[in-house]
Amino acid sequence: MRSLLAAGLFFVLVFSTGGFARASQIAQHVPAIANSASADNTDLASSATSAEALPAIVETQPAYEHAAAAAAAAPRTLTRLAVRVVRRASTIARALTRDALRFLGTPYVFGGTSGYGFDCSGYVQHVFAMAGVYLPRTADAQYYAGSGVSQPRAGDLVFFQTYEAGPSHVGIYLGGGRFVHASSSRGVMVSSLGESYWSARYIGAKRFARKH
Repeated sequence: MRSLLAAGLFFVLVFSTGGFARASQIAQHVPAIANSASADNTDLASSATSAEALPAIVETQPAYEHAAAAAAAAPRTLTRLAVRVVRRASTIARALTRDALRFLGTPYVFGGTSGYGFDCSGYVQHVFAMAGVYLPRTADAQYYAGSGVSQPRAGDLVFFQTYEAGPSHVGIYLGGGRFVHASSSRGVMVSSLGESYWSARYIGAKRFARKH
């Protein structure tokens, strides 16, 4: 009986000592854990780009993980957006060139803005309106309203200095050095930028985007 009591007391003491030792080890690690959490918050705070963004970033770890996931997804989102923009631009260009060529042979009429007859800027304005892009009425106003480009692409406007100083004639670039325009002598026709008459009078290209 005394042996059993002695053995029980021995196990109680061993268990208690182990428990206290384990508790002591945990207590020693608490400051380190707290310091680590504090350091993490400091790193997060330093990564914030503005004071307004700080609370949302450092509030919780899940919020930080969400922000990281959003940042990782950003390049893919931008890539998809770029593809949509390029496709949309290509679609507009195709619509412009298709609609522009529908009027081949339409006679030149000074001040004309319809299928019965066009002048150069009236023709351009009419074709762009069919694609949902609204331009000023005259060639010089169209020139100053557009965004300058060094190399024209299909659907851009090309401008020339003809009967007066400054932009006084305009056409729609088709690609391959060719453009369609309302000529005062032959009506709506296709010409080449390489022709001596047009190359000597070419003053630049402008681009317009559809606005919503």
